[in-house]
Amino acid sequence: MNVRLVDDVYLDLRSARDWYDEKRDGLGDEFADLFFTIARGLPTVSLHHSVDETGYRPIRMPRFTAVIYYDLTDSEIVVVGLLVNGRSSLTLRDRG
Repeated sequence: MNVRLVDDVYLDLRSARDWYDEKRDGLGDEFADLFFTIARGLPTVSLHHSVDETGYRPIRMPRFTAVIYYDLTDSEIVVVGLLVNGRSSLTLRDRG
């Protein structure tokens, strides 16, 4: 099954990477590497996560205060959001 990221996820990722780099040089790259590792692994764990109040399936990123939100279709896994540091899940309403 293919994994697709909506355009907003790339913006979320850039913002999060910059935020973590402000905390410690190189931490943003570590965050991005972990994000892509988790995204690539979604086909093997996608059914392990239940749909929450956002209407999407969340997966928490270990080590970081971030949650990846995704949806399943018949043909692909669609990553619709990456929320970091308590950002409101209301921003996910118009995605996907």
